[in-house]
Amino acid sequence: MTINPLNSHLAGIQRQGAAMDRAAEKIARASLRTDHGAEKKAGPAEAEETRLDQGLVEAMVAKRMFTAAVRMAQSANEGISEALRIGGYDAAA
Repeated sequence: MTINPLNSHLAGIQRQGAAMDRAAEKIARASLRTDHGAEKKAGPAEAEETRLDQGLVEAMVAKRMFTAAVRMAQSANEGISEALRIGGYDAAA
């Protein structure tokens, strides 16, 4: 069925959107640093904090992957439209 390639790419778009959300959360939770470079930690809840640079890198990767998934979905859509046009389906025009 021709819809499966589009579903796969749309799922990729959703995954990368979620990855961007996780990266944004890491950036927001990045630990504060003092002037001496030491991290301030308030307790065990901050034990999972990540560094700001890790969150930023993850956000950039998610953005690139999101863009790639969108382009792949566009290409699949164009391919399906062209196949329908060649097949003589009027709805594709």
